[in-house]
Amino acid sequence: MPAQPHILHSPFISGYFFRKQATFKKVSTPTCKFAIGPIYFGSTAGGYMMAKRFSWKSNYRQIPSFVLDALDDIEGDLIAVAATKRVNRSDVEEGLYSHLGLTAATSGISTAGPAHPPADAGRWSKRNAHGWDRKREDWPMVQKSWTFESPNFGDGARNGWTMRSWTKDVYQHQIFEPQGMTIEPIVLEDKGGEQLIVKFALTPMLSRGMAEFDLMLLWALNVLQENTGVTGVFASDATRAEYISTVTLDWQIFPPGTADEVVARLLSSARPSNAPDFEKHVRDRVRLFEGFEPKAYIRGQGSFGSYFGAQFADDLVVFENLKYGNAVYLLYQDWGEASQRSRLDLLRDQDAHFDRVVHTDGWQDRLTSLLHDKLHERGLRRRRSGYKSKRRRR
Repeated sequence: MPAQPHILHSPFISGYFFRKQATFKKVSTPTCKFAIGPIYFGSTAGGYMMAKRFSWKSNYRQIPSFVLDALDDIEGDLIAVAATKRVNRSDVEEGLYSHLGLTAATSGISTAGPAHPPADAGRWSKRNAHGWDRKREDWPMVQKSWTFESPNFGDGARNGWTMRSWTKDVYQHQIFEPQGMTIEPIVLEDKGGEQLIVKFALTPMLSRGMAEFDLMLLWALNVLQENTGVTGVFASDATRAEYISTVTLDWQIFPPGTADEVVARLLSSARPSNAPDFEKHVRDRVRLFEGFEPKAYIRGQGSFGSYFGAQFADDLVVFENLKYGNAVYLLYQDWGEASQRSRLDLLRDQDAHFDRVVHTDGWQDRLTSLLHDKLHERGLRRRRSGYKSKRRRR
């Protein structure tokens, strides 16, 4: 049976965390381009420049005209991002394409199947590996509320606690989870000469009807360009049913219990390919959640088994994608309704309806603090555990 095609994720919309997307190096020389091993630099006099791993054109600011022309000739809905290239054998022998598994061996040129592009290949490859926070000042601002608990007169143990709230207009952010695109080099012709013909194919594929199609197409084109020096599109022979199967997200519900019991239930139907160190991550999350007494644990089924979380109230669910995610999401909507959505639409509403906690230093403390406040707001928790009065007693 042929391998099932994969379709590109649509972006998740929410969040308010931003990371620098590149590192820069100061230069004071005139416009220049020089190489140190496989790393290339290009800059103008006195400016800052971004390290460049390969000598070819990095990416496009907009979809190139030759791709638009090719799209006009494609009748189907599903698009495959791929391109062929005449590759110098010496470049393969020197390891120029080794990051994609295209290498030279004693028996000839070899490939290693689909490979995850390295994050340092370029801006779009980094977003593919780590996600992307896009502030949308062109979208209408929305109101977002924060609720927190503060001690009365500086001493909650003696004087009690008060719930306070803060609401303000904020810009919406468009959050793209790590997309997990892969590139597979396929040798089409190798006659033993100085050059060979290689096809570089990117997965997943794209649907013209998906949200943000133009942006996601530009993203996929640039990931291929950054890693191979070529890019393009072809018609896909996948069916609509195969596409639908890649976006349907069904959930399994598991009852609460001890950490060992919950982990055993969750692992009973796990696929090894769902996420690296899946058992370790699940056990860590269960230990983090159990102190807040979740009413149920949730997990995606089948190929979406890396989606995992816990439900604490009808309108409070915490979840993440353990395979690609670098953040935890707190969803503040009716779970009975939200659980029926596809993975493309799960976080499609305004970002006022959920929060995103990025996996940076101290993220567990930020998550537990936020979760505590949301539970307290719903009358499910009295006060922060472990509070110590700062007032001196006589």
